[in-house]
Amino acid sequence: MSFTVAIIGRPNVGKSTLFNRLVGKRVAIVDDMPGVTRDRREGDATLSDLKFRVIDTAGLEDAHDESLESRMRQQTETAFLEADIGLMVIDARTGITPIDEHFANWLRRHDTPVILVANKCEGAAGQPGLLESYSLGIGEPVPLSAEHGEGMADLYEALQPYIDKAAADAAYAASLEEDDDNDDIILPEDSGEEADDDAVLNRPLQMAIVGRPNVGKSTLINKLLGEERLLTGPEAGITRDSITVPWIYKGREFKLVDTAGLRRRAKVIDKVEALSGAETRRAIDYAQVVALVLDARDMLEKQDLTIARNIIDEGRALIIVVNKWDLIKNGKEALDRLH
Repeated sequence: MSFTVAIIGRPNVGKSTLFNRLVGKRVAIVDDMPGVTRDRREGDATLSDLKFRVIDTAGLEDAHDESLESRMRQQTETAFLEADIGLMVIDARTGITPIDEHFANWLRRHDTPVILVANKCEGAAGQPGLLESYSLGIGEPVPLSAEHGEGMADLYEALQPYIDKAAADAAYAASLEEDDDNDDIILPEDSGEEADDDAVLNRPLQMAIVGRPNVGKSTLINKLLGEERLLTGPEAGITRDSITVPWIYKGREFKLVDTAGLRRRAKVIDKVEALSGAETRRAIDYAQVVALVLDARDMLEKQDLTIARNIIDEGRALIIVVNKWDLIKNGKEALDRLH
């Protein structure tokens, strides 16, 4: 059984901090600056004996145009609608805002159940906001502090009935489909080293997609997946976290890792961009294959060569991907530059 929990809420209420707490490690970038998270990030969560899939999402904003904020909102809404349950997080220290009320009204119009989470409830400063959150009309709030790990037992009690019911429903469905003729199953005679070798060979191949900002890394992954899974747009630097998504090609399982664009370190002055760059370099470390995406219009700049050298130095298989080829007028000349 796979049970999915989507963490939603307006920007800077502590969604990524709660995500990191549930997955047990710091994988999502956390910063005081609002709007750090943009793409959906998924991880395997454990809360005592509860195990489920958790999705970190971008902050909800009331934007319905062609802006980046609007596209982020669409990604978040998709994650919520596809999840088994949503955790709507509010900042108890700030109290209820008009944006909280707006999206609480939106949540009530859908069938996906919601648990209201009042974050930052450590100390007395969060008590007024906790009491005020009842006015949202989406149930009794769960008070917690994701940063300090307080209130996780209360979150467990809120989630347990939903996960137990889903597990019971899955077990019942499996019993209806169970094949009674199990005597015909033939087990392999040798389940030793050869079986272990097969398990290693059948592990998903981890492939990181890297390159400079705005070369089309996220667009490439969306095209491979056949869906708009990752946030894209004309703005440079949209991707901040390294996002891992599963992909199957001709029966082979892959883990595609979308990464933030890498600029020369001398040009990086923003803290979040520095953290994003560190995430990208970590993705290279853990990948078996790295696809370096180039912009066909100005490929093999010094930064491209630096990234390629780092990939080779790490001992990873390197694939060169030349994107935006449709914008090239003289293909032969462009290939000569690449060679």
